[in-house]
Amino acid sequence: MKYLLAALLVLPLTACELLPVQLASLGGKDVVCHKGKKTMELPRDAIGAHLDHGDHRGACR
Repeated sequence: MKYLLAALLVLPLTACELLPVQLASLGGKDVVCHKGKKTMELPRDAIGAHLDHGDHRGACR
């Protein structure tokens, strides 16, 4: 019974951590750092144009 309760408490925490990544990949979107200042989630067909003018994949730091 303790293991079941522990699993029920841990499962929602791990799902919250994985869900945004799964939704982004299912929606055909990717994250780009725009002009080194703003993190944007864009459709995959728009990524090439942003990379061509100096943006980079991933969140801004």
